[in-house]
Amino acid sequence: MLTHYPINLQIQQIVASLETNIQRFHDTLNELRRLSLALFQETRVSDSDIENWFQEEEFAVDEDGFWLSIPLLKAFRKNKAPKNAISYSWHPDLVQNGEACSRMYCLRNIGPFLDEIRSRLPHAAWVYYQDITNTSIQFPYIDQITAITPDFDWTTYHTFQSVTPENNPGGRIQWTRPTIDYAGEGLILSVSIPLELKGNFIGLWSIDLPMASLYPDFIFDTLLQGQVNFIIDQGGRLVAHPSIEASIDLEKGSIFQQHFHDLGPEFKGLNPDELLEQKKGQFPLTSTKGGTDLIAYFEVIPGIQWIFFSTFPRQSMEDAVNQRIRMALDRVRSGDFSYRLDNVSSIEEVKLITNAYNEMALALENQEKIREQVQSEKERLEVRLQHFQKMESMGTLAGGIAHDFNNILSPIMGYSELLLMDLPKEGPNHEMVQQIHLAASRAKDLTRQILTFSRQGELNNQVVRFQIIINEALKLLRSSIPRDIEILNNIQPDCAKVFADPTKLHQILMNLCTNAFHAVQKNSGKFEVCLEEIIIINKDEPGMEGLVPGRYARLTVSDSGCGMDASTLAQIFDPYFTTKEEGKGTGLGLSVTYGIVRKLNGDIKVYSEPGKGTTFHVFLPTVDVPEESKKALEASVAEGTERILFIDDEESVAMMGQKILQKYGYHVSIYKDSIQALKAFKESPEAFDLVVTDMAMPGMTGDILARHLKACKKDIPVILCTGFSEKISQGTYHESDIDEFLMKPFSIAKFIGTVRKILDNRG
Repeated sequence: MLTHYPINLQIQQIVASLETNIQRFHDTLNELRRLSLALFQETRVSDSDIENWFQEEEFAVDEDGFWLSIPLLKAFRKNKAPKNAISYSWHPDLVQNGEACSRMYCLRNIGPFLDEIRSRLPHAAWVYYQDITNTSIQFPYIDQITAITPDFDWTTYHTFQSVTPENNPGGRIQWTRPTIDYAGEGLILSVSIPLELKGNFIGLWSIDLPMASLYPDFIFDTLLQGQVNFIIDQGGRLVAHPSIEASIDLEKGSIFQQHFHDLGPEFKGLNPDELLEQKKGQFPLTSTKGGTDLIAYFEVIPGIQWIFFSTFPRQSMEDAVNQRIRMALDRVRSGDFSYRLDNVSSIEEVKLITNAYNEMALALENQEKIREQVQSEKERLEVRLQHFQKMESMGTLAGGIAHDFNNILSPIMGYSELLLMDLPKEGPNHEMVQQIHLAASRAKDLTRQILTFSRQGELNNQVVRFQIIINEALKLLRSSIPRDIEILNNIQPDCAKVFADPTKLHQILMNLCTNAFHAVQKNSGKFEVCLEEIIIINKDEPGMEGLVPGRYARLTVSDSGCGMDASTLAQIFDPYFTTKEEGKGTGLGLSVTYGIVRKLNGDIKVYSEPGKGTTFHVFLPTVDVPEESKKALEASVAEGTERILFIDDEESVAMMGQKILQKYGYHVSIYKDSIQALKAFKESPEAFDLVVTDMAMPGMTGDILARHLKACKKDIPVILCTGFSEKISQGTYHESDIDEFLMKPFSIAKFIGTVRKILDNRG
């Protein structure tokens, strides 16, 4: 058997094209199912909501007997209806059906989404939802009487029947046989997906499309003389054929599709079920018309269970193979070594291939050189990957250390703050305790800097003072850079604030300063960090090209290093480009910095000359937001008498929490074991007004504990405290059963203020 690769490739391309088209409809239906179920489950619907909807949209029974919005129907008949309007098939007798009203109400605003779907699927004729209550929604809007009558039974419709549990126990997407669309689209296919809510079938979404739109015109293109391509469905009926079309009888409402067995006696013995099971293949066919030998290729089209066929005379294939052999040898000689031929049996052809072998061997030798270059690049990438994994491990280690360190700092800061409240300010002990508290506060700041450096701090944009972040980063840099490298600091103290992620700002500065350090390292030079507020009036000002006029915070990092030439400058923001020695850089720092700055709606510019150093300017838009009162939280500090359950596996932290809360009048029960605490709560849930819990505890973590507490007493407020957690943070705690989040160590004012705020906001 001769194998003809262009035919195989053509079949693969056609099947892939069909599969892609089919998958787009499947993806859309899955999207519709997810959205609908979310609306059904999350939309709160009352009788008054539905009544208001009916009144606002002026629902009534129209002259044809449908319950619908009269103004919208009139607008449609005048060609003035909104583009995203949806129509309802709704019998007046079903207006009192609670299920029908509820689900139609939930889907009332789905029109824009369906409009967006049709823009993605331009060949989709109709998108419609059918409910088991015998109500329906259609898009685009349709005058109901032009398609159905008010008493139409949707449960008998072919799409509905295709996905009912008895006909589709697996709940899969189903395609139906071609039907006649009396709303104007001719011969159509329908694809449907069932919806189940709490295990019960409630309805389905369907999409109608013209049958011919599913397959591209090029399926009938031929490569060989006498070649015929066609498609059959799983029953063997012709779906697409270059010369045979389905017959439509509009009066009788019937469609006749010819069976592929009728194409000729050579097809009589083929069983569609067996072909579907084989998925793809080829076989010889003998035609009785002159005894012509045929070759048939077939492949199943996934998702719809159609079969694509390509048949052609055997002699046409052999002629084409001989031509391909000659062309293949010409391509090898010209340097294209990708073409391959298998199972070529002619002696003459074998000689031709043998004579060309040495030329191909020489070409393969050159290919090996290329392979070695690729391998070398692969090894370099592996080194970079190891570096990234190392940095990731360092970040994980830093997070663990921060958690333990913050737990140690919590009682130190808490107890020292309690002592400061009780000691007279003029006494000698007050000063000593004050120094202890200040030292612990500096340790807390250091921990935060470590987390920022390891990329595990909070990652959210907020209004921040860039100068504070710069000063913190420079402290961290100063401790790691040799003293013979001078760092000049010229920070404008009243520079306006910017809207950015503090961690990303820290990363920008660290990347630029690290580059500056490497540039001056050999000659013990210096670099300078400046921050100033500037106003750009004209976007074409020298050095400001491309910047939108307005106020900016300009960060400048300049060094006295060796500088860069024009060709190097043109590449510095390219990923993996680096001028540093092996092992001293990944080539990603400036690329990442550029990406961060652009995402913050800013810009970065660089100026450099060989021998004159380098200067980076980072421009970030400023924001005019009033300063938050630092005393706002302290003002909320107030005593109370509520009962609080405090849980922390660190005894020192638990004891400290108890003493602080008791000092402000609260009744406190402490537990070091989360499971024991849950047991105590379940025994007497009404004995507690608030729960304060640690996050990382043996047995049960704080977030899981909160879930169990809420299951027992839904309205119990929970404050989660942690030294560090990858699972939950200030930006994500709202997604769990946590009412407030505190990062250890915290001040007494912040702790008590938060407790009071949560208690006051109950109910």
